[in-house]
Amino acid sequence: MKNKFSERSGIKEASVSTYIIYGLISCAVAFLLTLLFNITGLTEIESFQNASDSLMDVGDNTVILILLYCIVTPLFEEILFRFFLFDIILHFSKNAVVSVILTAAIFGIYHLNPVQMLYGFLMGLLITLAYYRYRKLSLVFLMHSLANLVALIYTLS
Repeated sequence: MKNKFSERSGIKEASVSTYIIYGLISCAVAFLLTLLFNITGLTEIESFQNASDSLMDVGDNTVILILLYCIVTPLFEEILFRFFLFDIILHFSKNAVVSVILTAAIFGIYHLNPVQMLYGFLMGLLITLAYYRYRKLSLVFLMHSLANLVALIYTLS
């Protein structure tokens, strides 16, 4: 059942299948980007290597890494970038395309090295589009968490 806010704003209802589909899409895109970045040698760039090495600075405990990079970080970043920043940009720009692209670009820049900037921008586009369509923080948190998990597994393997 749709509520009046959803009908007026064009926001879609998110079902369980929506979470599953977007979760799988997020995993697939994260895997493909990670694979592409490795094949093209982007992950060999010194700034990326330094960032990747700092990932392990939190410890070699896999549970801690998963908690930090798949729960704490995505929750903080989704609240900051989608819930606050996107909504502010959309409010002032009144343009969804501009808001999605600008939010994704800022999200990419936030990652502070060229490889992660590109990865963050591309994943940011996907995640911000999902947020725009459904306005569900839980959905984009799941997408971000799964993308980070895929990248973490790839990095640790």
